[in-house]
Amino acid sequence: MTRHTRLWRIAFPCLVLFAGCGSCGQGRAPVADAAPATPAAHTGRLVILGFDGVDPRWLRRWADEGKLPHLAPMLTEAGGTHFRPLRSTNPPQSPVAWASFSTGMNPGDHGIFDFIGRRLISAPQGPPVLPFPATTSFEPQPSGPPVATNLRTGVPFWKTLSDGGVHVEVINVPYSFPPDPMRNGVMLSGLGVPDVRETNSTFVYVGTDITPEHAAHPPGGGVLLPLRMEAGRGQFQLEGPTRPGHAPDRLSVSVDVRVGQPEGGLTLKIGQDEHPLTPGQMSDFVDLVFREGTTEIHGIAQFLCLEAGAQVRVFVTPISFDPRRPYSPISYPNDYAARVAQELGHMYKTVGWDHDTSALNGEVIDEGEFLREMNAVEADRRAMLDAALGQDDWRMLAWVSTSTDRVSHMFYRLIDPEHPRYDAALAAQYGDAILNEYQRMDATVAHVLDQLRPDDTLLIVSDHGFHDYRWGLHVNQWLRQQGLLTLRGGAESSPREFLLDVDWSQTKAYALGTGQIYINQRGRERDGIVSAEDAPTLLQQIRTGLEALTDESHGGRSIVHHVYVGSEVFQGGRSGDAPDLQVAFEEYYRTSWETILGGVPAGLVADNPRKWSGDHAASDVRDTPGILLSNRALVAEPGIVDLAPTAMRFFGEPVPANYVGQSVLAQESP
Repeated sequence: MTRHTRLWRIAFPCLVLFAGCGSCGQGRAPVADAAPATPAAHTGRLVILGFDGVDPRWLRRWADEGKLPHLAPMLTEAGGTHFRPLRSTNPPQSPVAWASFSTGMNPGDHGIFDFIGRRLISAPQGPPVLPFPATTSFEPQPSGPPVATNLRTGVPFWKTLSDGGVHVEVINVPYSFPPDPMRNGVMLSGLGVPDVRETNSTFVYVGTDITPEHAAHPPGGGVLLPLRMEAGRGQFQLEGPTRPGHAPDRLSVSVDVRVGQPEGGLTLKIGQDEHPLTPGQMSDFVDLVFREGTTEIHGIAQFLCLEAGAQVRVFVTPISFDPRRPYSPISYPNDYAARVAQELGHMYKTVGWDHDTSALNGEVIDEGEFLREMNAVEADRRAMLDAALGQDDWRMLAWVSTSTDRVSHMFYRLIDPEHPRYDAALAAQYGDAILNEYQRMDATVAHVLDQLRPDDTLLIVSDHGFHDYRWGLHVNQWLRQQGLLTLRGGAESSPREFLLDVDWSQTKAYALGTGQIYINQRGRERDGIVSAEDAPTLLQQIRTGLEALTDESHGGRSIVHHVYVGSEVFQGGRSGDAPDLQVAFEEYYRTSWETILGGVPAGLVADNPRKWSGDHAASDVRDTPGILLSNRALVAEPGIVDLAPTAMRFFGEPVPANYVGQSVLAQESP
């Protein structure tokens, strides 16, 4: 494995459960050539509630069944004009869609096309391309924290409004990290905030059942640590941030383990502090201090004793930045995160991926513990919303919950008896988990409606819908079978990711990410062999082949719904970073887990073996809409790219010339 691949695994290991740009979050959006200012149509406030991953089909079904009593009237009010399916982005996935939400730009301009990007390598050693986390980069510094950069091009609308004099509050909006400096407002960054390890969200499992071989092959998004106990005592090193100036080396804290106190439980000693753990009960947040010379890096985590008998097993949540003293800014102003903790009366998760999907996927925690943790996090998110609603100084409030998305990813298998991971006993116990989260959304909306003033406008937004994910297509293996990708020595498969065994001298195309295919193009890829003149014919060949592909092992089902040619759908200043083909799968299918990081496993279609059983990241934008509801009439066919111009027009601000949408409010549309 090359140095590049080692560093990538350290940097962002769990994005697969699922880097700069000169204008990434800096300055105001260009308005010199903007459309004429629209007189302010509203004297009231604008409230935007985001619920990630809400599907309009489920919303309608449960509303019709009387299970969403507060949302149901909004679906039929004024002839149904207060509810619309909301067109997502292509592809319909969170980083792409929320980037369009915030910037008013399409992917070809804001430059986010997937969780995973492709980095071209010019060095003669190693593969010519590597996957990398496409939303945020972290540059180590000789001293102090790494510098984080949002790799999205464009300026969020809340910053433009704030700098123009509108007081805004922005709470937990995805991919708003690092936070945006603003003249009139506050924000707490959401999805995209790393943990202290500078990864998306890495849990730790410590156990006497872990062998060195287990530890060398952890599940995605996790670290496994062997624990040796003697006479009821043991110790482990809990790793945290990279050493300033010495990445990838990590700082750590020592954790002593003692069995039997409390009775049947454990006591952990960290520094001078002892923390008793009762089996099955999550601890409060524990302060963790990582030291390097005079530098102190503060984090917080929770510990769960899973077993304290013949075996000792402990689960550690991803280590969040301590909001009282974050090593890297997670809010604006910097002390706002601490003020939130003071208002809550306790610490809270600051890591953006705030629900432990990796731990459930890795079967380290069970469904009950996952939902307990989700309830605790969502209680904090709701309290943050309540605190903001209680203030009188803002004109626009944007708040997002991601629990509707996470529970759909993890519990879809329990509403589909045909899913490879369906379990009748678990379905009887947890089959209502998705519905319960929609009902939490319903209650939140009701609470907000009760606090709105008569002239306030409410917009309820979801970035995409959902689909069942039973089976995965090994896209690189399909390319190999078509004679378009060749492995060294003529091998038929490779157990390694990162395209490490690809013979680039004979490879015309390759796949990375959740639905992206690239041509090995001469003059672009280091070892490219396909001329620019031959590329269009090759793209059509791949497109035709994939769209005709059927799954004979499952009744001859069609696997791919549509293949989009990148140059036709991704246009703008960042289109050079776009994939050459975007694959949109049929219901029940997605790119296989192995394909995402460049694997070429044997076989063609594989069962999805994981609890992550619902998906949307490589579905067709045409059948994966989100939702838009409002207390006012909406235009007929809104898209998520329309929310930024909606906010600008609402306050009578000039709409930047690079915005491509319109207002979603009917009375403000051209």
